[in-house]
Amino acid sequence: MVNIKIGRNLKEKNIEKIAYSLSEKEKEILKYIVEKKPINEIVSLTNLDETTVKKSLLFFENRGIIRIEYKTIEIVDLDKNGIVYLKNGLPERILANILMEKEEIDLKEIQGLNKQEINAAIGELKKLNLIEISEGKIKVKNKGEIIKKFPQEKFLEELPKEKDKIEEKEILENLLKRKEIIKIDRKVNIDYEVLPIAEEVYNFLSSVKQQIIENLTPEILKNKSWKKKKFKYYDVKSKVPLIYYGKRHFYLYFLDKIREKLMQYGFKEMENGIIVNEFWNFDALFQPQHHMAREWSDTYYIEIENLNIPIPKDVLERVKKVHEEKWKYKWSEDKAKKIILRPQGTVLSALTLYKNSKRIGEMLKNAKEKTVLEKYFSIARVFRPDVVDATHLTEFNQLEGIIIGYKLSFSNLLAWLEQLTKEISGCREVIFKPDYFPFTEPSVEISIKLNNAIMEVGGAGIFREEVVKPLLGENYKEGLVVLAWGLGIDRLVLAKYNLNDIRLLFSKNLQFLRDIKI
Repeated sequence: MVNIKIGRNLKEKNIEKIAYSLSEKEKEILKYIVEKKPINEIVSLTNLDETTVKKSLLFFENRGIIRIEYKTIEIVDLDKNGIVYLKNGLPERILANILMEKEEIDLKEIQGLNKQEINAAIGELKKLNLIEISEGKIKVKNKGEIIKKFPQEKFLEELPKEKDKIEEKEILENLLKRKEIIKIDRKVNIDYEVLPIAEEVYNFLSSVKQQIIENLTPEILKNKSWKKKKFKYYDVKSKVPLIYYGKRHFYLYFLDKIREKLMQYGFKEMENGIIVNEFWNFDALFQPQHHMAREWSDTYYIEIENLNIPIPKDVLERVKKVHEEKWKYKWSEDKAKKIILRPQGTVLSALTLYKNSKRIGEMLKNAKEKTVLEKYFSIARVFRPDVVDATHLTEFNQLEGIIIGYKLSFSNLLAWLEQLTKEISGCREVIFKPDYFPFTEPSVEISIKLNNAIMEVGGAGIFREEVVKPLLGENYKEGLVVLAWGLGIDRLVLAKYNLNDIRLLFSKNLQFLRDIKI
């Protein structure tokens, strides 16, 4: 009988301790827990936010009042392109509408869709047996069927939907293969089982008329009213929600570390705006005006009213002369003045050489063999029209640098690049292969070996005399050497953090950003 009594006393003390450890909000939530209300209903009845209710459930589980059950479900929902397509029509619907008017259309006449969308639209309509292609023309096979709603259109209209409840598995798999039409989000559903002690704690609280002191105040201490009241219990062993402190974005942190490292090596940072003209980006770098990289497909051309980036007359004449003599064509000043978003960081090297030509000339007067005169670098934001995927972006960063010296060699450049690339990426092996650039000779492609895979990360070389001489003019001296290099810093970040998708550098996924260790 004594053991039974002791056991009962311990249980009663435990119930009392749990009851006195509850806040007013938790007491309110406990009422609905005992009634086994769903979480969303508790949120509605208490006017508390869902996070507060879920935190209370965790506390109840820690105190042995309930047992929480977690279930992960996958939700299929619209992605970026899917939202647009639901509003404006899938590519196959847009193509179908065009065919409804003309019944036959040449592939070259399709407007309003890009190449990828056209290919996807043709593929889907062929699967549905609604079109045929003959001699470069698309023809309608079944006009009566083409006006009906396509299965994939019905599918998108029904989203969001639990993956397990989707019967159209083939449509799901097909849309997942297409670019950003649908996505799968994982959601954790929480349910709970009420344990017997929950009702006992609730009944105890209902019988308690005494006020519980949660905070000591000067007044309570002065009038000694605390002697007649119970204090709230605080459980210092219970798990609490993780607190995520603020920290720098890992990519910005990485770039700052690179900047700091290069300055420690004695490099000065080059700076200039992202809007340049073709002259500094191409002509000054000995790229002929008919070079394929200067086509619209590789460069963003912009029009800004009354914007004119001046070209000093002396350097303009020298660059014009070297182009016409070496490349044998009629050089156009108008083309050189066209405004673009810089597609490469090397434009900064050209500008820096010209701006510092007098200083370099003075240093050359007393230069000795194998002497480094100046070192410059830049982490430059550049822009190129491209298809965004795991290894390409339309805007990205380049780590650009030049080492100006007297009678330096190509081996000096390779030794520096191997050291820098290993320090930045953490790779064990740097691979150099012969390459071609209009502005360097000799030139080299830089790749790194990481986890048995080889990834190209940049290019380098020695600036040609046709680049350096026009930029320096009378300050040029035989024996001057400019070692130039450009690294795809974004790809080196992937190597450093063992990532496989360049788009992660700009991710807004908080959990991913929290998990990255910098």
